[in-house]
Amino acid sequence: MWPFSTYPELTANQLSEEYDFIIVGGGTAGCVLANRLSADPAVKVLLLERGPRADSWAARVPLFSSDFASDGSRTLRVASKEQNQLGRSLLLFTGRALGGTSRINQMLYTRGLPAEYDAWSEAGRKGWSWADLRPYFLRSERSLSGAVADVHNAQGEWMNRTFGRFYFPGFEQAITAAEDLDLPYIDDLNSPTHPPFGCGRLHFTIDERAKRNSTYHAFLPEALARQRAQNLHICTNTLVEKIDIERLEGNGLVARGVTLLSSGDKNPERRYHIRARREIVLSAGPFGSPQTLMLSGIGPSGHLQEHGIPVLKDLPAVGSNLQDHFAVSTGFFVPMRDSLLSLQTNPWRFLKELFKYLIWGTGWLLGPVLQLAIFTHTRLLDESGRPTRTDKAFAQDLPDIEIMPMAYSSHDGIVPRTRGLFSFLSVLLHPRSKGSVRLSSPDPRAPLVVDPRYLSNAEDMAPLRASLKLSLRLRDQMRERGYTMDDWLVPASESDSDLDAFIRTSNRTTYHYSSTCRMAPEDDTDGGGVVDDELNVHRVGHLRVADTSIFPWIPGTHLQAPAVAVAEKCADMMLTSLNSLYR
Repeated sequence: MWPFSTYPELTANQLSEEYDFIIVGGGTAGCVLANRLSADPAVKVLLLERGPRADSWAARVPLFSSDFASDGSRTLRVASKEQNQLGRSLLLFTGRALGGTSRINQMLYTRGLPAEYDAWSEAGRKGWSWADLRPYFLRSERSLSGAVADVHNAQGEWMNRTFGRFYFPGFEQAITAAEDLDLPYIDDLNSPTHPPFGCGRLHFTIDERAKRNSTYHAFLPEALARQRAQNLHICTNTLVEKIDIERLEGNGLVARGVTLLSSGDKNPERRYHIRARREIVLSAGPFGSPQTLMLSGIGPSGHLQEHGIPVLKDLPAVGSNLQDHFAVSTGFFVPMRDSLLSLQTNPWRFLKELFKYLIWGTGWLLGPVLQLAIFTHTRLLDESGRPTRTDKAFAQDLPDIEIMPMAYSSHDGIVPRTRGLFSFLSVLLHPRSKGSVRLSSPDPRAPLVVDPRYLSNAEDMAPLRASLKLSLRLRDQMRERGYTMDDWLVPASESDSDLDAFIRTSNRTTYHYSSTCRMAPEDDTDGGGVVDDELNVHRVGHLRVADTSIFPWIPGTHLQAPAVAVAEKCADMMLTSLNSLYR
């Protein structure tokens, strides 16, 4: 399979007829599942990925690999439906390669505060509290800063680190401004005991050689893939057309296998049927997992009938409840030397930074366009956006906004290149708005109809207004300390009407899609559910889902670390179920 020591990828016509476990989707979660489920050489595992392996030197350089909009080899690009509240469509991106979105994201490793997950448990999701999930966060982690009891593990596969210094003056200025506004500096943003307001340095999934450490590189490196080649088959460029589901006597449903289409075949219309002895797990992401369920006859019955798909299980929550961390960008002109933009405008600067990266593994190619986060709950802010109550007891134990300073434009439109750019990205951590993912055709290759319905719930506006005001107070504080920072992209005034107009025009996705196969009872009053507390699809045997689509609602943090924790927990549950058969 690897006469020239290449990665042991297979094509569909090389696969076995049957496996113990079939994993649909080799993304952020899928690579973790493949590693854990194949650890026993007696267990035969198939990992199916729609995209390629697409590994290269540039795909490992942090800055280059984050430029996913111009590199289609590792991305799935979807144009959303036109958003009624925004007057335009947005481009949505997810990863489409081994490692999924962990191959193209900003590499942020954040877990969120314990209250995020305790709220899931309090809503009835048994086994999903912080105490339940903490071991799974720690299991995979390899902190390059060393182990800290109950906070960081240094023995796992998946590396993270902070940058030893701020690469741009604006970051130091932003930290100082936040502290001036009584938002305290927090030594470790992944500590479960920090307050719901403050500022601090971010952790990044970058390895000790200064390379992106995606879940593909961490959990399925070539040495491991070759060592397990007899019981772990990795099949890329292969599309799952549907899950093969059998209806039993008594009207029960059981997943028995998958039907594949391989783009690697000379005959792209040829179908392959692969059986699963034990279970199938969907980890195709918040777009791909509901798509596969609907193509298989599991989803909203009316929608399936519109596309001529036989309905096996009417499950309205499939593809519903889509959430994302909606964000609004303010922008400022700063000296060109203080902005990542100078890499594009100054060839000598680019060569200098390339040299630093190649020789020492340092510099701007590490991708430090953002290095810190500022967060709070908007109830702590006064009318002007200034924190006023951070020294008092406060019942709210979660932040609802995050502000991310960037040494570039965080706006997704065309930017001026005559002066350096610095921005604040104001992120809504707990949106109320919910959207949907729907089919446009029964053909699995057809584009999806994705409607995030941003700002469809009016309750999202108040925290966004407050976050904009806080961004402007940070700007004011930086200016007071002498930092050169001229307005470029800011609201016309701080009236509600001008702030609202700005929110509707200077916005973007953060690519944090979730909850389209949410974990909840089927008849849950908050939008229904698709999977139970053990991630089994309701009333369908041998079929689970494990990716960000199962979140009961979106947690107020960056999603790749929670996605890995979900995969770790799912693998444990699947192996426990398997082992119980032999007791």
